[in-house]
This record gives sequence, structure tokens and C-alpha cells, in this order.
Amino acid sequence: MVSGAEEGTTPPLVVVTGAAGHVGQLTSQALAGHYRLRLIDLDWPVGDSRDDVNGIERLALDLTERGAWDAAIESAQAVVHLAGNAHPEIEARTAVEGGAMLAAGLAAAASGSAHLKRIVFASSIHTMGLYHREAQYPIRQHWPSRPCCEYGAAKVFSENLLEILTERTPVSVVCLRLGLTGYAPVTTGYASQWLGPGDYAQLLHASLTVPMRYGTYLGVSAGATRKWDLTETIRDLGFHPGDPTPAPVASKTGENQVPQHCLMFRPPTLPPSPDHAED
Repeated sequence: MVSGAEEGTTPPLVVVTGAAGHVGQLTSQALAGHYRLRLIDLDWPVGDSRDDVNGIERLALDLTERGAWDAAIESAQAVVHLAGNAHPEIEARTAVEGGAMLAAGLAAAASGSAHLKRIVFASSIHTMGLYHREAQYPIRQHWPSRPCCEYGAAKVFSENLLEILTERTPVSVVCLRLGLTGYAPVTTGYASQWLGPGDYAQLLHASLTVPMRYGTYLGVSAGATRKWDLTETIRDLGFHPGDPTPAPVASKTGENQVPQHCLMFRPPTLPPSPDHAED
């Protein structure tokens, strides 16, 4: 675990990957003032690399390149790993190269770190999406993973790689299976998996500080608990969701934005009729 800043002490250094994205910005806002931050993304504006007053450093790194992870986590006590292609519509190669391979690189670098204590991995409820498709509510954290798309499958593989890391090294890992984080939902389906920014910040702080070796936890707000059971998240992370789920709002493009490739919101496959059943 990693404790936040205490009076008269130097705050621990936390690395945030994918920091320029939507969830990355929510993460840096939640952690600023509690930790020193190294924010990493593919590119940052010239002249915007350090904020020594607020303990913030910005690095432009391509984490797929050799040696990039070693530079990213140098002297850091924790990593919040968000980087990757976070879209359930991606195909298998993109999911592996833009997701699982990044987790593999992090695990390799972490295994050789003398400072790193905790990794918080941004996983996804898409790791359990086929339960949602089949309306097996409420979906429980301890059930076997059933991803609904290649994106979710890559998240499961990443979780497995990071769990192996905890068995071989002193580094501990918390995987947060996040719902729709911080965006206004555009359909009732998305509202049923929404995680508010305040609740996300609460999960984030707990994930950095609660003692454990390894755990995976669902992350949604209270309005989503009819479909997603938070028993383990509440018990182990002390989570008390408080953000009220907003009503769905119309998309700016006029589209419903429901994924076509991901199976989470698609009707379950019906069994063959008796007339067409195989002998």
C-alpha cells in the first residue's frame, strides 16, 4: 500500500499513465495535493513538462517502446495504469497490442523495481459483460470472468499477468473493473453501469492505501447496483458510493452510441429450435 502526503514528509510519487485522457484527468485531479504525480501520455505541449510547486511532472512516452516503462516508473512508489485503447469496439490485435502488451511491459518493469509497492490497474466491467447480456443480475465479483468483447478479454489477460507479478514480487495490485467513468450516460443501458467522478476518486484513494496483495473489484455508483453487486468492493475497499446517477442525455451526434461489436448490450443467442436441432 502507499500512504498519501503527511505533514512534514515528502509525498509518495505516483505515476499515472494515459494521463491526458478523460479518466486520466479525473485521476490527476483526485490525487493532486495528496501525492507527487508523474503524468504520462504520448505527447504533452512543449513547455508543459513540470509543475514543481504542485509536485507534478509530465512525461511524453510511448510505452510500447523498449525501456519506456523503466523510465516511467523510476523512483515511483505506485502506478495508476490507464493507458491503452479504451474502446469495446476494437478488434483482437488492437486489444492485445494496445492493451495487454502494455500490461505485460508494466509487469516486466515492476518486477525489477526497487521502489514500486502498488499498481492500480484500470480494468473494465467488460470483463464480465456476457453475464450482463444474459441478464444474470446482480453480477458478482467472484464469478468467473466472461468478457463480452476482445477489449474485455484483453483486460482479463492483463489482470492475470499482474496477479502473477504479485506472486513473484513484493508489488501488490488492485484491478478496478470500472463502469462508464465520469461521462454523462447517453442511454439507460449506460446509466446502469455509470461511475461518478466522486465515487471514482474514492475508489482510487482506497486502491492506493488499503493493505492487500491482489484483488479485482467492480466500480460503479449506487444507481448501478441492481445489476452490479458491490459486496466485495464495499467490504475490502471501504467503498460508500454517493454520486447520484444522472438521467441519460441525448448524444451530440444524435446516435445512441450502443456498441455494435461488443456483445454486452446485444440480445443473447437463442438456442436452436427443435425443428432445426442437430441429430
